[in-house]
Amino acid sequence: MTEFEVRESLRSVLLSSAPGIAEAVYEFWVPQSNERADVAVIGTRLDGFEIKTERDTLKRLPRQADAYGRVFDRCHAVLAYRHVDRALEILPPWWGVQVIGDGMSFSTLRRAKPNDAVDPETLVRLLWRDDVYGALCDLGELPDPRAGRFRLWEMLLAVLDVEGLKRVVRDALLVRRAGNVRAVVT
Repeated sequence: MTEFEVRESLRSVLLSSAPGIAEAVYEFWVPQSNERADVAVIGTRLDGFEIKTERDTLKRLPRQADAYGRVFDRCHAVLAYRHVDRALEILPPWWGVQVIGDGMSFSTLRRAKPNDAVDPETLVRLLWRDDVYGALCDLGELPDPRAGRFRLWEMLLAVLDVEGLKRVVRDALLVRRAGNVRAVVT
Protein backbone atom coordinates (compact mmCIF):
# COMPACT_ATOMS: atom_id res chain seq x y z
CA MET A 1 0.00 0.00 0.00
CA THR A 2 1.56 3.28 -1.10
CA GLU A 3 1.31 6.66 0.57
CA PHE A 4 -0.59 7.93 -2.46
CA GLU A 5 -3.25 5.23 -2.01
CA VAL A 6 -3.54 5.92 1.71
CA ARG A 7 -3.75 9.67 1.11
CA GLU A 8 -6.52 9.30 -1.49
CA SER A 9 -8.55 7.00 0.73
CA LEU A 10 -8.01 9.19 3.78
CA ARG A 11 -9.10 12.29 1.84
CA SER A 12 -12.39 10.60 0.89
CA VAL A 13 -13.10 9.54 4.46
CA LEU A 14 -12.22 12.94 5.90
CA LEU A 15 -14.25 15.03 3.47
CA SER A 16 -17.30 12.77 3.72
CA SER A 17 -17.37 13.24 7.49
CA ALA A 18 -16.33 16.92 7.70
CA PRO A 19 -19.05 19.29 8.91
CA GLY A 20 -19.86 22.21 6.62
CA ILE A 21 -17.53 23.40 3.89
CA ALA A 22 -14.15 21.71 3.95
CA GLU A 23 -11.21 21.15 1.64
CA ALA A 24 -8.34 18.67 1.82
CA VAL A 25 -4.90 19.85 0.75
CA TYR A 26 -1.95 17.57 0.04
CA GLU A 27 1.59 18.52 1.04
CA PHE A 28 0.45 21.46 3.18
CA TRP A 29 3.40 23.74 3.96
CA VAL A 30 4.06 24.52 7.63
CA PRO A 31 5.64 28.00 7.98
CA GLN A 32 9.03 28.42 9.63
CA SER A 33 9.89 24.76 9.12
CA ASN A 34 10.94 22.45 6.35
CA GLU A 35 7.90 20.30 7.00
CA ARG A 36 4.79 19.57 4.99
CA ALA A 37 1.74 17.79 6.32
CA ASP A 38 0.72 14.89 4.08
CA VAL A 39 -2.91 16.05 4.27
CA ALA A 40 -4.49 19.13 5.82
CA VAL A 41 -8.23 19.51 6.18
CA ILE A 42 -9.44 23.09 6.21
CA GLY A 43 -12.96 23.62 7.48
CA THR A 44 -14.39 24.58 10.84
CA ARG A 45 -10.87 23.89 12.12
CA LEU A 46 -7.46 23.18 10.64
CA ASP A 47 -6.40 19.54 11.01
CA GLY A 48 -3.03 18.10 9.99
CA PHE A 49 -2.38 14.46 9.10
CA GLU A 50 0.96 12.68 8.89
CA ILE A 51 0.95 9.32 7.11
CA LYS A 52 3.52 6.64 7.88
CA THR A 53 3.18 3.51 5.73
CA GLU A 54 5.09 0.26 6.06
CA ARG A 55 7.84 1.72 3.85
CA ASP A 56 8.36 4.82 6.02
CA THR A 57 10.52 5.41 9.06
CA LEU A 58 9.71 7.58 12.07
CA LYS A 59 13.00 9.47 11.91
CA ARG A 60 11.37 12.83 11.09
CA LEU A 61 8.28 12.36 13.29
CA PRO A 62 9.57 14.36 16.30
CA ARG A 63 10.35 17.35 14.04
CA GLN A 64 7.03 16.99 12.25
CA ALA A 65 5.10 16.82 15.54
CA ASP A 66 6.76 20.02 16.72
CA ALA A 67 6.08 21.88 13.45
CA TYR A 68 2.46 20.73 13.12
CA GLY A 69 1.78 21.75 16.70
CA ARG A 70 2.48 25.37 15.79
CA VAL A 71 -0.35 25.65 13.23
CA PHE A 72 -2.93 22.86 13.41
CA ASP A 73 -5.96 22.85 15.72
CA ARG A 74 -5.72 19.06 15.83
CA CYS A 75 -3.01 16.70 14.63
CA HIS A 76 -3.30 13.10 13.53
CA ALA A 77 -0.87 10.31 12.74
CA VAL A 78 -2.11 7.71 10.27
CA LEU A 79 0.14 4.71 10.78
CA ALA A 80 0.97 1.28 9.53
CA TYR A 81 0.55 -1.10 12.45
CA ARG A 82 4.31 -1.65 12.80
CA HIS A 83 4.82 2.05 13.73
CA VAL A 84 2.16 2.35 16.44
CA ASP A 85 4.17 1.57 19.59
CA ARG A 86 7.13 3.81 18.70
CA ALA A 87 4.87 6.65 17.44
CA LEU A 88 2.94 6.65 20.73
CA GLU A 89 6.25 7.21 22.53
CA ILE A 90 7.12 10.15 20.25
CA LEU A 91 3.81 11.97 19.82
CA PRO A 92 2.27 14.35 22.36
CA PRO A 93 -0.80 12.86 24.07
CA TRP A 94 -3.18 15.26 22.31
CA TRP A 95 -2.32 13.83 18.86
CA GLY A 96 -4.85 11.45 17.34
CA VAL A 97 -3.62 8.09 16.11
CA GLN A 98 -5.25 6.03 13.39
CA VAL A 99 -4.09 2.65 12.14
CA ILE A 100 -4.18 1.77 8.45
CA GLY A 101 -6.18 -1.42 7.99
CA ASP A 102 -6.87 -3.79 5.13
CA GLY A 103 -8.86 -2.46 2.22
CA MET A 104 -7.88 1.14 2.98
CA SER A 105 -9.84 1.31 6.20
CA PHE A 106 -8.73 3.31 9.21
CA SER A 107 -9.30 2.48 12.85
CA THR A 108 -8.99 5.11 15.53
CA LEU A 109 -6.61 4.14 18.29
CA ARG A 110 -6.62 7.56 19.97
CA ARG A 111 -8.85 10.54 19.20
CA ALA A 112 -7.17 13.89 18.60
CA LYS A 113 -7.68 16.53 21.25
CA PRO A 114 -7.56 20.31 20.72
CA ASN A 115 -4.10 21.81 20.42
CA ASP A 116 -3.79 24.62 22.96
CA ALA A 117 -0.35 25.67 21.73
CA VAL A 118 -1.01 27.08 18.24
CA ASP A 119 1.57 29.80 17.66
CA PRO A 120 -0.04 32.96 16.22
CA GLU A 121 3.26 34.19 14.77
CA THR A 122 3.63 30.97 12.79
CA LEU A 123 -0.05 30.73 11.87
CA VAL A 124 -0.21 34.26 10.44
CA ARG A 125 2.51 33.32 7.94
CA LEU A 126 0.00 31.16 6.10
CA LEU A 127 -1.62 34.40 4.92
CA TRP A 128 -0.57 36.12 1.73
CA ARG A 129 -0.14 39.89 1.78
CA ASP A 130 -3.52 40.48 0.10
CA ASP A 131 -5.22 38.14 2.59
CA VAL A 132 -3.89 40.15 5.53
CA TYR A 133 -4.60 43.52 3.95
CA GLY A 134 -8.21 42.48 3.22
CA ALA A 135 -8.71 41.07 6.71
CA LEU A 136 -7.44 44.29 8.29
CA CYS A 137 -9.81 46.35 6.14
CA ASP A 138 -12.71 44.05 7.05
CA LEU A 139 -11.87 44.60 10.70
CA GLY A 140 -12.05 48.39 10.28
CA GLU A 141 -8.31 48.95 10.35
CA LEU A 142 -6.76 51.26 7.75
CA PRO A 143 -3.41 49.75 6.80
CA ASP A 144 -1.01 51.63 4.57
CA PRO A 145 -1.60 50.18 1.08
CA ARG A 146 2.18 50.12 0.56
CA ALA A 147 2.89 48.17 3.77
CA GLY A 148 4.71 44.90 3.32
CA ARG A 149 3.40 41.58 4.53
CA PHE A 150 5.61 41.53 7.65
CA ARG A 151 4.18 44.86 8.82
CA LEU A 152 0.65 43.73 7.96
CA TRP A 153 1.17 40.47 9.87
CA GLU A 154 2.23 42.50 12.92
CA MET A 155 -0.86 44.68 12.63
CA LEU A 156 -3.19 41.68 12.35
CA LEU A 157 -1.56 39.99 15.35
CA ALA A 158 -2.11 43.19 17.34
CA VAL A 159 -5.88 43.30 16.68
CA LEU A 160 -6.90 39.63 16.79
CA ASP A 161 -6.71 36.97 19.45
CA VAL A 162 -5.64 33.47 18.39
CA GLU A 163 -9.22 32.29 17.77
CA GLY A 164 -9.91 35.27 15.52
CA LEU A 165 -6.67 34.65 13.66
CA LYS A 166 -7.58 31.00 13.14
CA ARG A 167 -10.89 32.07 11.54
CA VAL A 168 -9.14 34.54 9.24
CA VAL A 169 -6.57 31.93 8.18
CA ARG A 170 -9.17 29.20 7.54
CA ASP A 171 -11.36 31.58 5.55
CA ALA A 172 -8.43 32.79 3.45
CA LEU A 173 -7.24 29.26 2.73
CA LEU A 174 -10.72 28.10 1.73
CA VAL A 175 -11.27 31.10 -0.53
CA ARG A 176 -7.85 30.62 -2.09
CA ARG A 177 -8.58 26.93 -2.78
CA ALA A 178 -11.94 27.77 -4.31
CA GLY A 179 -10.47 30.53 -6.46
CA ASN A 180 -13.15 32.91 -5.24
CA VAL A 181 -13.04 36.60 -4.45
CA ARG A 182 -11.92 37.39 -0.89
CA ALA A 183 -14.58 36.61 1.72
CA VAL A 184 -15.64 39.07 4.36
CA VAL A 185 -14.24 38.16 7.76
CA THR A 186 -16.83 37.99 10.54
